[in-house]
Amino acid sequence: MCLLRFLLHSRPTLSRYLPDKAASSTTARRTPTPRPPPTQEVQRKLNLVIGNESCDLDSAVSALTLAFIYAGRQKDQDFVPVLNIPRIDYPLKTEVCHMFQKCQITPEMLVFRDDLPEKLTNPDINVILVDHHVNSWAANVGEILDHRPMEKHPAVSHLPVHCVRHIEPELGSCATLVGERYMAEQEPRSAYVTKLLHATIVLDTINFSPTAKRFCARDLAMVEQLEQLQREDLDDGERKRLRCQLFDELVAARADISKLSLVEVLRKDMKRLQTERHMVPMAGLPMLARDFIDLPDAENAIRQFGCGTNLLVLLGMYVPPVKGGQVMRDVALISLSGHAPLVERVRQALLACATPPLDLRPHAIDTNFMGGSFLRQHNVQATRKHILPVIKRVLLELEASQHCDCDDVYFFKEKPKLGLS
Repeated sequence: MCLLRFLLHSRPTLSRYLPDKAASSTTARRTPTPRPPPTQEVQRKLNLVIGNESCDLDSAVSALTLAFIYAGRQKDQDFVPVLNIPRIDYPLKTEVCHMFQKCQITPEMLVFRDDLPEKLTNPDINVILVDHHVNSWAANVGEILDHRPMEKHPAVSHLPVHCVRHIEPELGSCATLVGERYMAEQEPRSAYVTKLLHATIVLDTINFSPTAKRFCARDLAMVEQLEQLQREDLDDGERKRLRCQLFDELVAARADISKLSLVEVLRKDMKRLQTERHMVPMAGLPMLARDFIDLPDAENAIRQFGCGTNLLVLLGMYVPPVKGGQVMRDVALISLSGHAPLVERVRQALLACATPPLDLRPHAIDTNFMGGSFLRQHNVQATRKHILPVIKRVLLELEASQHCDCDDVYFFKEKPKLGLS
């Protein structure tokens, strides 16, 4: 089974179930395919495999490869991978573009979130979530593969009883979960799938850095198995050398913002923290937030990116290009309305966080940029999945308090635009 042929058929497959929406994209190449007989359409079932809204390498590769694996083993059903971003945002995902180009995967082969309807009205369409478990299509979800703890989110309560949940928080990469399914059987096999899964785990685990500690034994075992599939004739020293070379290449691709505006850099790895009354954009940066604000026109970019929001969060991570260099992280909290009490309340909650302790301290050179709070994160093992629940808890406490409708916090009257206008 060929990965590229599978991807080329994704859009025609989708059009058989969602003809109006699938045909609406003018940017995607249309590959004509004969319509199957009506009886076949009734018997077959559509499965959408979709990653999270940040669409980083782990999310994108996990969606594509799991759909390919399942399609090769469940031939009586149709599987379509979906990148959970608008098609126009694809160039922002520089490391995804880089790896896909290496595997001859073009944008025209891919299905994006805006190629699908806002709501799935057909209850027979099955959704498989990878690298996340909160999704507006919760009622259609039949399976979840994720490596973060389950959130207490209203959407989770809408998951069907029959939904199979594979939640493995100890793993460094969702691609490890997918890889375990890939290696469990002999078919299908694809050199491109092997390459994509291998590269993703190497990047997600920061090449098994003992300092970052973003991996477990299963991540390392999976990479070693995938390396055996790629090259059986290499010794351990050569494998590690090639692994370092690949990691440096991927870090450089992820950090390449030469063709992006500053607003696009903020949108590049953005997730939304959403509660009943709040929408907080959390932007992951390929540099320290403290360095980002020193760039020309950074303030205008931040205001455009966070238009309509009261609080935004910048999470910076700098991975040095030299071997053995220290990974650095920092956190920035900015209120576009200048609401200092909200910033301070979130800051105090992050400072008090004990599971895990973030070890936040002021930068060597402090700043009062936009009245925000900028803190160096010395526990580099903690990631966005540890920080997000702390901020969410603060917002929920504010909403639940008896003063939530006064000057304690501002609420949004409309959905924030997040720099997309």
